[in-house]
Amino acid sequence: MIRLAIIVAMLVAGLMIGPDLTGRQGYVLVAAGSYTIETTVTIFLVAAVLFYLLLLFIEWLLGRIFGLSHRTRGWFMGRRRRKALSYTQSGMQALVAEDYATAEKMLVKGTKGNDLALLNYLNAAAAAQAQGLDGKRDDYLRQAHEQSPGAGLAVGITQARLQYQQGQHEQALAGVQQLEKDYGSQPAILKLQKDVYLATGEWQRLLGTLDALSSQGLIDAEDKQALQQQAYTGWLDSTARADGSEGLITLWQELPRKEKYRADILAPLCDRLIGLKAHKEAQQLLLEGLDKHTDPRLLDCLTRLQLGDYHPLLSTLEKKAKKESLPELHSALGQLYLKDGKPEQAEEQLQRAVALKPSARDYVLLAGLAEKHKDLAKANDYYRHSLAL
Repeated sequence: MIRLAIIVAMLVAGLMIGPDLTGRQGYVLVAAGSYTIETTVTIFLVAAVLFYLLLLFIEWLLGRIFGLSHRTRGWFMGRRRRKALSYTQSGMQALVAEDYATAEKMLVKGTKGNDLALLNYLNAAAAAQAQGLDGKRDDYLRQAHEQSPGAGLAVGITQARLQYQQGQHEQALAGVQQLEKDYGSQPAILKLQKDVYLATGEWQRLLGTLDALSSQGLIDAEDKQALQQQAYTGWLDSTARADGSEGLITLWQELPRKEKYRADILAPLCDRLIGLKAHKEAQQLLLEGLDKHTDPRLLDCLTRLQLGDYHPLLSTLEKKAKKESLPELHSALGQLYLKDGKPEQAEEQLQRAVALKPSARDYVLLAGLAEKHKDLAKANDYYRHSLAL
């Protein structure tokens, strides 16, 4: 538009001053080294306009030539993109249909001329693993990282997840630990860590991730509690197998104070101590826990203790029973009195227990005591109550 205005202005100027210059054409001399050009002003102006028009023509011609080359290159690039998109769509459809060989083939073809080749390689890795081709899976993941060096998080998560799904838990464990070191507590990393830690029995690490999972809304309170219970149970089992009762006591001592006397931790801990014949140690921990809270799970553990002298334990529970009238407490006292060879006190406590809350086990114990007294009618009555429950 500007060029056209310049040309029009030149023509208008020529029409206006041309007739005036016809009689007074003037003189122009151009010298360059040994070369000289002499002409009139009118001819010089006409030559300048023609030269300018020639430059415009050359510019237009070059634009057409290079524009054709650009359009040709663009057409070929567009064709490659369209083919890549077509291959990618076919590959994804085959992946959904679980035709993994076709999916792998199409997805790899779709990487050529594809700006999003990263996604093709990641999905091709999944297709290769589904065929049991772990070597090709890892090769595709390597190519994905080379294609997009900034996509380390996506590639790392995909690799660790595929390894976990393939049962390569130790490799997946190393992967999620490296991801945490490089990228921190990302939601996808936390969820994958939870699965890998459960599979590998990394109970302490699992416990360490639960707060982060909960704070980011990735698990609810109920799931968190269930996972905590599972983690502590697994941790106690592995410690009992590896280090025995001493290892269990050390584990308990190293727990945070607010965790030590939780019944869902202390009860399974004492259960394993009893299984290892560490009855004295279990008794001490159970009494400390019951001093904080009279929990039925702890009372149930008490009834499985095998002690040489039950008097200190019975004395403690009797004092507690005077302050709290709980059926589980009276039931525990009754069972412990039986172990201590005091059937009268046992019967009294068991009757108080079933009066508060009928229990099949307590009725069976009462029936046994009645049989020892040759009171078969009462024994049968207790048995009927037991069967009814």
